[in-house]
Amino acid sequence: MRAVSPRFIACPSDLERARIVVYGIPFEGRVNLRKGADSGPRDLRLASDSIETYSPALGRDLEHLPLADIGDCELPDGAPPREQLDAARGEIAAWWRPGLIPFMLGGDHTATVPVMEAIAPTFPGLRVLQLDAHPDTREEFLGERYNYASAMARVMDVVPAERVYQVGMRTGSREEYERRRPNFYPVLAGPPGEVVRRLLPELRSHPLYVTIDVDVLDPSEAPGTGSPEPGGLRVPELIEIVRMLGECRVIGGDLVEVAHAWDPTGRTGIAAAWVIREAMLTWWGDLR
Repeated sequence: MRAVSPRFIACPSDLERARIVVYGIPFEGRVNLRKGADSGPRDLRLASDSIETYSPALGRDLEHLPLADIGDCELPDGAPPREQLDAARGEIAAWWRPGLIPFMLGGDHTATVPVMEAIAPTFPGLRVLQLDAHPDTREEFLGERYNYASAMARVMDVVPAERVYQVGMRTGSREEYERRRPNFYPVLAGPPGEVVRRLLPELRSHPLYVTIDVDVLDPSEAPGTGSPEPGGLRVPELIEIVRMLGECRVIGGDLVEVAHAWDPTGRTGIAAAWVIREAMLTWWGDLR
């Protein structure tokens, strides 16, 4: 892992004392338009300095959690996407062990793939909840199978499709909608918050990993991303979903696709860091 500065708020670098491990995968595969997701881990860390460690709504503080930010996975520069992802998987496998809770800062959404490859075998029955504007289930895009538009298709190569719950989608290709996966809940199926509430009995019954693409938020609140789509969630709506998941056994998570190159105001990263704080304090706030 490559040491970073600054680290995410309230996070020392001491892995030995940590229960919750923040780390980055600065990966960006082939992109046809708005590049910059590979700077997402740094963008999120810088933005986190703009928010408080304390959540008044929860009465909890990140400074009281057993956190560590251990830096970024080192990826071979210029290597094909699969080789970079293999490197990330190897670095995660070198430090992760059962009992540690990983939270990954992306990177484009493909960065979730090596995380699943490293940790999913430890959790029989693992469920994955994807909050996203896009399904990301094309078999390939721009001639590449390991691509942000194919990220969840590759996750489903590791975690069976019937265990992956896709919520919040408001766009996608014809193929993705006509050949939808078993648990596909676009906005046409209902407001994302209502959908997640209906899914809670199932999600509560299994270990759960949560992957959040920042473009699930409306571009008015999160313009700094590679593929913004109108009609998204407001930050309070996403926070409400995050807090609902406090009833679940969340064993890890990530937030991906922040790209400050497209947001000179920095509000995307600040909103995303706020969501991460609320997620960690909701899901793991009792850990000491």
